[in-house]
Amino acid sequence: KHVMSYLEDFFFFFQRARAKVKSLSGGERNRLLLARLFTQPANALILDEPTAGLDPLSSEILKEKIIAEKNKNKLILITSHILSDLDDLTTHIMYLQEEKMQFLKDLQTLQDETGETRLGKAIARIMKSEKLNILRSDDALALKKQELIK
Repeated sequence: KHVMSYLEDFFFFFQRARAKVKSLSGGERNRLLLARLFTQPANALILDEPTAGLDPLSSEILKEKIIAEKNKNKLILITSHILSDLDDLTTHIMYLQEEKMQFLKDLQTLQDETGETRLGKAIARIMKSEKLNILRSDDALALKKQELIK
């Protein structure tokens, strides 16, 4: 498929496609990069915050394209702070915090462990639990210090 076809899929029309890249808005630049990405044959796609700067329609079109690529058995790695964008796309979750991998789990396991069906809520539950554990650890350390001082 030609890049112009992908551009049209993202409602990026011919007259804007001929414009200089520096004259494009941030969202237009993102759609141009995504259209070019999908024209390249690859077994894997790495997408960093792919919906950033996209309007809601372009974001949904992108999700459809990612699902289509996933259905071709491609490996797709997506980083995102907008977890609701990942609900329909995710099969496995690698959770990183402070440059360290906290866990790598399949979505079903994560849902079972947290009791949450939506990814954002599942991650929020884990983060809340971790913060409570840190607070409990800090409280325990404070008590031990007090005991040592006595």
